Amino acid sequence: MKASLEEQQALIDLVEVDRELGRLTYALRTLPVYGELEAAESALGVAQKQAKDHEAARPALETTIADCGAKVEQLNASIARKQGQLDSGENMDSRQLLVLQGDIDGLKAMRGDTETLELEAMEELEGLEEQLAEDARQIDQANATRDALVDRKTAEVRDLEGQIAEVRARRSALAATISPNLVDAYDESRSMGGAGVVVMTSDGTVDGGLDLSLTEFEKIKSLPDDEVYVTEEGAVVVKG
Repeated sequence: MKASLEEQQALIDLVEVDRELGRLTYALRTLPVYGELEAAESALGVAQKQAKDHEAARPALETTIADCGAKVEQLNASIARKQGQLDSGENMDSRQLLVLQGDIDGLKAMRGDTETLELEAMEELEGLEEQLAEDARQIDQANATRDALVDRKTAEVRDLEGQIAEVRARRSALAATISPNLVDAYDESRSMGGAGVVVMTSDGTVDGGLDLSLTEFEKIKSLPDDEVYVTEEGAVVVKG
């Protein structure tokens, strides 16, 4: 295939440009910030779920406190009424007074149990409020971490995409100086996983891990300087 020395050099330069483009594309695809952002999103989700679970415990505690408070008031009213009856002793014999005292003692014991239950619920609610405040702090921190990573990802992606666009522009300009047939042969070889372009030195050494038969070597060696050889695998061989 005909190719001037300038085209051959441009083709070799194109290989380097494509390698650079490949490195940048790989870097864009494998930015560490992607994994860091995924971990941050997961941490935020865990913090939000934990806060939701803790918040779900609040209504039951508040109900317990309210119910206990109402029950204590009722018990206080009953105790006060019965205590008044006991103090007056009106129309009551000693046996009735003993029964009434027993009722009062029972109501006071019930009140004590209810107040204990109420106090425990209040203490638990206080602890829950502290936990919810800590949950909110963790969520704020997780949000800040996530937002910072989003900004970082945006900046890094923008930077790499800018570099890729610049390299692609250089590639287009370079490819325009090479005959379309030669570029097509090179691109086809690369698309099939081939070497694309390899350089054969005067001693027959070939880069890119390509093996040439003796017949191919002799054929390439005999080519004019303004021709290149295209192997059966589609690789373009340039004499170095």
